[in-house]
Amino acid sequence: MLNQLPDVYYNISRSPTDVTLVVGKNIWRRAEILGEYRNSLSLFEEYIVQNGEKPEDIAYRAYRNPFYAWTILVANDIVNYYEQWPRSTQQLNEFVTDKYSNPGAIKHYVTTELKDSSGNIIVPAGKVVPSTYSVSYFDGTSTVTASPVTSVSYYTYEAELNAEKEKVQIIRPELIEEFVKAYYKVTTRGNGAAVAISRDEITM
Repeated sequence: MLNQLPDVYYNISRSPTDVTLVVGKNIWRRAEILGEYRNSLSLFEEYIVQNGEKPEDIAYRAYRNPFYAWTILVANDIVNYYEQWPRSTQQLNEFVTDKYSNPGAIKHYVTTELKDSSGNIIVPAGKVVPSTYSVSYFDGTSTVTASPVTSVSYYTYEAELNAEKEKVQIIRPELIEEFVKAYYKVTTRGNGAAVAISRDEITM
């Protein structure tokens, strides 16, 4: 995937005259094709990553070609696999254990959904609030006071973030060949290296 991208020579020195160049891949170039296709809702379909599933597993299941795993990373703008791809249950447990001294401790409090007797939502779920949060509302005949609050542990917090990462977009199987051809056409266009001293100077 990255080998097809043109090189970019980036100055890591603070001085534009006394330069120190490092060579990398122009990942901004791939953003161009994403921009062209993002508005095409018919190109993508949602996929829920299963426990421990890798991009090549999904590519084989969807396209019968594990080497198309890179299209899944591109479609979801994933440039850091270890941070942006969902962790397996085992990986999540190890990550949380290493990150927090007490994963079961309370990180914060959130609201639970609260409705009145007519089914109207008074308080939506998921708002971060103090542990003492309460709300009063008139329920037709009387005023009701409630505390729709629940605690969220560090582990639960990280698990929820991980669950969001499990929702990815994949290119529809019937359109994958067209996407691959378009991707290579864009990424190899010009085929020249760029030199820049800031991100703003890197052109696609």
